[in-house]
Amino acid sequence: MDKTSLVKIGLSNNEADVYLLLLELEEALASDIAEKSRISRPHIYDTLAKLVDKGLAGYVIKNNRRYYRAVDPSKLMDFLKEKELSLKNIMPQLLELSKPKTKKPIVELYEGKEGLKTILNDVIRTRPKEWLDFTSGRTKEVLPYFMDHWEKKRADAGIKARIIFNDDRFGRHRIKEVSKFKLIETRFFPKGFQSPSHIYVYGNKIAIMLWSKDFPFGILVENKDISNRFREFFEWFWKISKKKS
Repeated sequence: MDKTSLVKIGLSNNEADVYLLLLELEEALASDIAEKSRISRPHIYDTLAKLVDKGLAGYVIKNNRRYYRAVDPSKLMDFLKEKELSLKNIMPQLLELSKPKTKKPIVELYEGKEGLKTILNDVIRTRPKEWLDFTSGRTKEVLPYFMDHWEKKRADAGIKARIIFNDDRFGRHRIKEVSKFKLIETRFFPKGFQSPSHIYVYGNKIAIMLWSKDFPFGILVENKDISNRFREFFEWFWKISKKKS
C-alpha cells in the first residue's frame, strides 16, 4: 500500500512503513520488523517508540519479549482530531504573533488582466460601505466582458460607488453604461483635468490601476492613514467636479 497519505497526516516515512508492516504482521518482535522493513535496529526502536507515543501502536510481553501491534486504523481519525484540537488551542497565539509589528503599509503588485480582476474582486470580498474611483473610463477596453458583471456584483453586495470620470468621449460613454447599475453616483472631472490611471479607495486600501492594453497592472496599498488621505483627496475633487448633464 502507498504510504503517501500517512506521511501527509504527519507520520514520518519510517513510521508509515512500520505501521503498515504491523497491520500486515498483526504482531512482531522489533528484530523481525527491522529485518522486514530493512530499517536499522536503533531506528526501529525509535520509530516504534514514536508510534506508541502517538497511540498508533502498542505491545504485549510474552516470555519476557515485547511483541508490537498496530492499533485499529480508525485510531488514525482520533490522531488527526487530536492534532486539529492542538492547533485550535494555539491558534489565538499564532494569530497574535502574525499581526504586523509596525504600521507600515502593505504594498502588493498585481500584473496582467488577472491581476486587475484580483484587485476588483478584493473590493467585493472586503465589502466596504463605499467604493471611490477616479477613472479614465477605459476599463472595458481591457476587460470588456468582466466590468459590467463586476458592477452588478458590487451593487448586489450593497457596496455604494462614487466615480469621477474624465470629461472626454471615453468617460462620457462609460458614464452612460454604469448609470444603469444601482447604488452609484457619477461626476466629471473639471475641464482640463485628466486622470491617467484609476485610483480606487475602499476600506483601509487604495489601488492604483493602469488600464493599459499592452501591460495592465495594479498596485494595492493597505494602510488606514494613507487610505484616509486619499479619501479626503477624493472628497475635495468630488466637490469641484460637475454632475452629468
